[in-house]
Amino acid sequence: MTKTELEAKVNELELTLNSLELNAKTIKDDLREANKKLEDVNKPSITPYHLDQIRDAIEYTLDRFGLDDADNYSCDFEIDYDSRICLSTIDLENRDELAESLSDSIENIFKIAVIED
Repeated sequence: MTKTELEAKVNELELTLNSLELNAKTIKDDLREANKKLEDVNKPSITPYHLDQIRDAIEYTLDRFGLDDADNYSCDFEIDYDSRICLSTIDLENRDELAESLSDSIENIFKIAVIED
């Protein structure tokens, strides 16, 4: 093969490779979208109205819980190398109570279906 023929072959192979990479990217995007649709197919549907109710219930519960109340937290302090006191850990003490309150608020929005065996 001559130099010109080899250059043409290299250009042709580069074009083919670029085309295949573009096709692979398109196929990966299609696969990602199909997987997302597959995940969503068995999810229950919810109306925007009910979604707003859930969000309002969460906001109401968090406001009522008192996240700004220092008694709801336990803190550990430490002294830095430059003799500054800093907060090393902070822990929300009443996580279970908060989770239960959120669950109760959301459950109050819906009528819970009874599933018989």
